[in-house]
Amino acid sequence: MTQDLVRIPRAFLDDHAERDLDTPKIWRSTRRHYWVHRKDPAIPELLSDAELYADGVGWFDDRYFGLISSARATVNALTQETKQ
Repeated sequence: MTQDLVRIPRAFLDDHAERDLDTPKIWRSTRRHYWVHRKDPAIPELLSDAELYADGVGWFDDRYFGLISSARATVNALTQETKQ
């Protein structure tokens, strides 16, 4: 089971959930990360949202730098994990 969990940053997942979007179930958490199941039905929506934010450098200002960085890390984690 633990090999099916993906570690992603808390910052972006918290923002995603606060916007009432479909959010994967959190299986484990630390101060900076959550672990979610790679086959959770909400992963595609989370990935799509993260890709939008990760590419949003031109239309977000500097206040969102941390969120953009967290979105990029989320995209990296999810795309690396789904390739396995």
